Amino acid sequence: MPHIRCRGMQRDIVVAISEILVEQLAELTKAPAAHFTIEYIPAEFIATRFGGQAYPFVELFWFDRGQEMQNAAAQLITSIVKSKLEMDVAVVVQPIQRTNYYDNGQHY
Repeated sequence: MPHIRCRGMQRDIVVAISEILVEQLAELTKAPAAHFTIEYIPAEFIATRFGGQAYPFVELFWFDRGQEMQNAAAQLITSIVKSKLEMDVAVVVQPIQRTNYYDNGQHY
């Protein structure tokens, strides 16, 4: 935990940014890099004004770390994705309550 889900970009881009993304987010949050996961989700965007092609969409699921840390993480994710793709990037942070997250049947 944290979990990162990526849509609206090619798999090779997600692979290319995965290591630096985890390293820098781990440094920012002081969380072990081994606790992060990155998921590539192929998606077809249907209803967009961009003719079916949407911009990169990154979801960050984590335990709430406050607004300042959330802002810093969103800015970091955006800059890393933009280093590979010159387009808008959407980042959605999904805070998870510890009592709603289970590891081997036990919540935090």
